[in-house]
Amino acid sequence: MKDFPLPGWEAQRLMSPIQHSVHPKTPEDATLAAVFLLLKPIPDTDQFTLLFIKRASKYANDKHKGQVSFAGGKKEPEDNSMLACGLREVEEELGFSRDKVRVLGALSTFYIFISEFLAYPFVGLIPHDTVLVPEPNEVDYIIEVEMDTLFDPESKQVRVHHFGKTIFKNSPYYDLGEDMLWGATAMMTSEFEAILKQMD
Repeated sequence: MKDFPLPGWEAQRLMSPIQHSVHPKTPEDATLAAVFLLLKPIPDTDQFTLLFIKRASKYANDKHKGQVSFAGGKKEPEDNSMLACGLREVEEELGFSRDKVRVLGALSTFYIFISEFLAYPFVGLIPHDTVLVPEPNEVDYIIEVEMDTLFDPESKQVRVHHFGKTIFKNSPYYDLGEDMLWGATAMMTSEFEAILKQMD
């Protein structure tokens, strides 16, 4: 994966709810954060699931509460790199040792203007028998989606989406059944999907 060029905004914008022609400019004081796209093998197949979390809704100031996202969070003083930040967050939110993660590469940095985070997305592989123990203060539940299902063209839908007082018309999303993947996480997922198509 590390040898493939990153498509960046060209792929991200396909799932953008705003449909800007260019990505919003990243301010110099944006808060640094890291997230992990975690792949888990499906035993006895050559297929994988991609892990998402449903964020807990208990924190009133969390602008992403209740949404589907990747495991991750903001950089803390003890993190000596953005990768270290992402691995720490995986361990804290999903309840397994960061040593289990085989890092495959990174996606394009991504500015999330809603929360003013500059996210560093990483891609990792975990063993199929990894026991996931969600941290209840951070995670309502974990969502595992087979990649063939997630990237089926029929999984991409469009709807009117309400976020606070903002209304997004023709907002694209990945249909996860009972859950909906949209916004920044969907845009990062779209870049990952584009890279997989390059690899094929």
